[in-house]
Amino acid sequence: MNTHHPHLLVLAILAAPLAAGAYTGINDPVGDFLPTFAGETSDIDLDVTSATVLYDSSADLFKLTATMAGALPGDADHFYVWGVNRGAGTVNPDFASHGIDGVRFDRVVILRQDGSGTVAGAGDLPTGAVKISGSTISAVVPGSFLASTGFNKIDYTWNVWPRDGEYVGFAQISDFAPDNASFTTTVGVVPEPASLAMMLLGLVSIGAVVRRRGA
Repeated sequence: MNTHHPHLLVLAILAAPLAAGAYTGINDPVGDFLPTFAGETSDIDLDVTSATVLYDSSADLFKLTATMAGALPGDADHFYVWGVNRGAGTVNPDFASHGIDGVRFDRVVILRQDGSGTVAGAGDLPTGAVKISGSTISAVVPGSFLASTGFNKIDYTWNVWPRDGEYVGFAQISDFAPDNASFTTTVGVVPEPASLAMMLLGLVSIGAVVRRRGA
């Protein structure tokens, strides 16, 4: 957890409405690799330095953005897991056994350096939803992929942990951002990627055909 301005962090934590220990966006220290990480600390594309999540209620879209300490080289083994607590989040037992008991989630979004993404339990993100620019990876995720389990969507909380797929289990994880907590969602405008807009239009069209046939 960032300790550069502890008094500001405490105020932010107290202001979070539904998620104890959560705060809006994060700046994560450089070089804070987990001691249990089996990979190379020279892989600075696995060291999170900042992360935010925007939610656009009018479009029902989330935008996830994370910046690393170095550029993403397109490594097929390196990927980024976003844990989201939609209202029924629990602690992963493997995390807890390593002292990470403040990260609660009930769904994960996986973003890869090849520009693909998946929401576990909901499906793959459409082509173009994931963007990589230098050291930053972002993704636009439809709210329908992250249906509420109790929270309003603006109150969802998040943590992002990079993994190196060359290893297994907890040893894959290089960093938690924030270290042992979660951060809250921010209200914002999220433009739809063209491919996502087409996908959503297709879903609407299918729904209209079904309704006409049922009429």
